Amino acid sequence: MLRMPEFEVHLPKTHAEAVHLRSNLPDAMYVAGGTDLLPNLKHQLHTPKHLVSLQHLEGFSGIDQRDSAIVIGAGTPLQTVADSSEIQRLFPGLSQAAASVAGPQHRRMGTLGGNVMLDTRCLFYNQSLPWRQALGFCLKKDGDWCHVVGSKATCVAAQSSDTVPMLIALGASVRFEDTSGSSLLSLEELFEQDGRYESVHATSATALLTEISIPMPFPGQRSVYRKVRQRQAIDFPQLGIGIASSFENDVCTSLRAVVGALMPRPRMLKGMERAVGRPWDDALIADLAQECFQQVRPQRNLQGDPAWRRQLAKVEMERGLRALLASS
Repeated sequence: MLRMPEFEVHLPKTHAEAVHLRSNLPDAMYVAGGTDLLPNLKHQLHTPKHLVSLQHLEGFSGIDQRDSAIVIGAGTPLQTVADSSEIQRLFPGLSQAAASVAGPQHRRMGTLGGNVMLDTRCLFYNQSLPWRQALGFCLKKDGDWCHVVGSKATCVAAQSSDTVPMLIALGASVRFEDTSGSSLLSLEELFEQDGRYESVHATSATALLTEISIPMPFPGQRSVYRKVRQRQAIDFPQLGIGIASSFENDVCTSLRAVVGALMPRPRMLKGMERAVGRPWDDALIADLAQECFQQVRPQRNLQGDPAWRRQLAKVEMERGLRALLASS
């Protein structure tokens, strides 16, 4: 049986208090729903002496419209995002992505902010301490070798959030609070190429994600999320594709597609502009799906044969595009 290590829990009431605690306590980490962090603690992937709980922060959850954006508090449960009639109407792909995360209990505890800040995952990392010790550890934790690529150069643990590819496709931005104040950056800029935990996010370790902002949809905007996983519930994605487009009289005016669960950084597909200014037919959809196939390079970091996952990227891209074409 894996036991939880000892730690002290702190219960701040404000963003500033949470940041202050995280900045001044040694070996501290933030915890919101804890659906990913607590199992990682049992595996001794992290060993904090202090947890700064975010469950009681004022104004940390909720879905609001501000000016020309929908702003979602980082502490908003994933189930709330999935069930929101406003999200379903404006951003159906985000509702689909949130609804696909794990199981109902996880979605009621887990938060959108936690899913955005999810630690990267790998077959050689998300294991018990004895398992990792027998292997000689890995570059991401306690070792100096990436068993996936056979190198000391970089870690390729995968960014395995369901909501992130969809949010990036929708042009989302994220707001952080730190000791130096508040900052806003594009969600696409948050992720780095190195999958080690301390290198995953382009922000300081003490920074607190407070909200996610999504621009109001363009006229005729549509979105869809496609997910590949071992089972139809619980599992993390082996592949996730978020697609957002806009149409005018069935003619595409924009198209963005982002693939997740491949590498530490989600991949924005190139060449999608060829879909703009023309109606979609079978040949164009097949061409865009082939473009997706050419650009993705799955690694042995997650379950599922890399060649199979690459082929599924093509299949799911085509299915997603057809779903967009059929929606209105």
